[in-house]
Amino acid sequence: MGVPESFSYIHLPCGQTTVISGPEFESVANPLSGIETTLCVHCEMQDDVAQFRWEGAEETIAEYYDRLLAEIPEQELERAGRPGMFKYMSLGGVAGLALGVLFAIALSRLGPIAAIVGGLIATLLMTTLGVLLGFMHFEKKVVVPVVKEYWNVDDVRLLVGR
Repeated sequence: MGVPESFSYIHLPCGQTTVISGPEFESVANPLSGIETTLCVHCEMQDDVAQFRWEGAEETIAEYYDRLLAEIPEQELERAGRPGMFKYMSLGGVAGLALGVLFAIALSRLGPIAAIVGGLIATLLMTTLGVLLGFMHFEKKVVVPVVKEYWNVDDVRLLVGR
């Protein structure tokens, strides 16, 4: 069975179906993502995931999350959920900030303007890069192994309809 590229969910209050694909589908399909709301494209309402169900399923998306998250020990949930993600992103940001400051110090040889302007630019870029690399590391080294170990899939989109 291949990984689905899209899937539909039904907004219970209006009864209409929304097709979701790409990164949005991957995020909503992943109970570890911490998604709390999603959008109905028909009534244009951003609503709680308890107000949506996957097409062909009886449970709401919130119940789907609860069912799958119940299979993971609390310690692993803490590590692979939002708290873990923020930890990795923060560490990456701090490392980037430190590199930016070091770059500013190195630029001080060229004068105070170069140090301030170059340092600010370097600090912003390095901090942003650090946050991004922290997130990528978190996804690859924390989330993917947890998904594989507890749900036995390589891609969270395979969980939908299961």
